[in-house]
Amino acid sequence: MNKKDVSRRDFLKTTGMGAAVIPAAGVVATQQAQAQGMVDRSAVIAALGDTIIPSDPGDPGYRTLEPYNITAEVMKGLTGLADDALATFDSGAASFFSGKTFLELGESERADYLNLIIDGSRIADDGLRGTLQSVYRLTRIRVLVIYYQNYPEHRLPRDANDVPILPPGDTHQITNPNTERVVTGWDVAGFRGPLTWEEEERRREYYKKIDWKE
Repeated sequence: MNKKDVSRRDFLKTTGMGAAVIPAAGVVATQQAQAQGMVDRSAVIAALGDTIIPSDPGDPGYRTLEPYNITAEVMKGLTGLADDALATFDSGAASFFSGKTFLELGESERADYLNLIIDGSRIADDGLRGTLQSVYRLTRIRVLVIYYQNYPEHRLPRDANDVPILPPGDTHQITNPNTERVVTGWDVAGFRGPLTWEEEERRREYYKKIDWKE
């Protein structure tokens, strides 16, 4: 089955995992990682974002926005996510993928790992399962919120007094800041954003000419 048959965007619908279960030894390994507190927060969150909203040639996604510091923006909303939890998430993959951490996995393996966490049935330890699922849920929500709010074009330009700078002639409303400079979540979702004042005026004139009595 090649890439054309199954898109990475469908990873939540499929899984190639076997029937492995994280044993007590796996829990010990993750606890050791916790104790050491060794985790690259940015790398783990970036890898999660790329797995949740994958990028392929001609199919922009999360990774496409890394030059615009999307991971740094995502991390601003995850300050309550402890390093220990992220370390456990990273090392938790080792019991299923021949000792490899989440960051060491390939793209399809990362998708399999997330499927395994979502399902939860192959993770015998309740505490570990809860930690892995919590990290996934919190990060997923934050990634989706940032990506689909039109990042990095989600903020309007403002003047020195923090007043939005509107397009010439548009004195009534804040219009879509989206441009063709970068493919954002709005573009991927096909959302054009709110109408410009010019377009609203054009539509008003059009509807005024309609004889609604006919």
